[in-house]
Amino acid sequence: MKAVRVLHKIVAFLVIPVLGYLLGATIFNYFSDKVETEDLSDASHIIVATSCDRHGPVTLRGFGWVYECQATVTNKVNGNVVTTTARGFLRPELIGKQVAGEGFNRGDLYPVRPYAGWGMVLLLPFGVLWFYVYIAVAWPLLPERRKSRRKPVRYQRPDKPTEPDRTVRVFAGRRRVWLFFVFLLGCAGVFAYNSSAFQDDAVATGAALVSWAVVILVTANVAWRLVRGPMIAISPDGLEWRGAKLSWAEIQEVRLTRRHALFIQPRNGEAVKIGGFGTEEATRIHVAMGHFSQATYAREDTSRT
Repeated sequence: MKAVRVLHKIVAFLVIPVLGYLLGATIFNYFSDKVETEDLSDASHIIVATSCDRHGPVTLRGFGWVYECQATVTNKVNGNVVTTTARGFLRPELIGKQVAGEGFNRGDLYPVRPYAGWGMVLLLPFGVLWFYVYIAVAWPLLPERRKSRRKPVRYQRPDKPTEPDRTVRVFAGRRRVWLFFVFLLGCAGVFAYNSSAFQDDAVATGAALVSWAVVILVTANVAWRLVRGPMIAISPDGLEWRGAKLSWAEIQEVRLTRRHALFIQPRNGEAVKIGGFGTEEATRIHVAMGHFSQATYAREDTSRT
């Protein structure tokens, strides 16, 4: 069993994140690496590959072979020709062909990518699906889940049935749908402005930084709520929350506020605030306290505004 648990942790915290990144990078780069070779009228630079070296089949760009190519870059405005190295979008079959390029500044070369938007469109639903897969695999490994499943095995007489666990566990589940739309807006901003950032365009640079900050903050918020979000376990023995446990004899008063926060006043020590819960979770807490509470309990009137 120990070997199975170790394997479970390896899959949950190593294999699935790495595999998810590689699959996501493969999807995005498959469309991002498709370049424009027909219409060169709007291109600021013309890229022509001269030789290519193959890397792979697994790289930071995902699954598949990646080519690092030597190329000449011609500036259509002043006619300057520069030799540089490009990785990803050039392939052996493009050697000798003209490829539309843009943004050649300080050695950074960007091609015109007419199909890159499809990569982002497919990457978003893939990310949501893979996130749910990750949660489904990693959820049983959370400390609260392991603790709830660890019950001492004791011998019981056949005429004395084992008492079922009546603990009610409530995790903060307030749905913040607007965060999902903010996340999508941040992803759209990254896609729209990332290629133009840090190229003497202050607006694009600022928009890209803000977009990345939004994506990172929303992701960190979701991860924090999953790992360290408010929770309360109510049982006939007492209350338990992250990092603490009190029996009913140690609790003087419990109060559920109108904003669905739980205040616990121990007989010795300072009051503890646990919040915020959603409406459904607050109702479950209220019902469980009515069944199990042996301390003074009150719920503030939710009809007042």
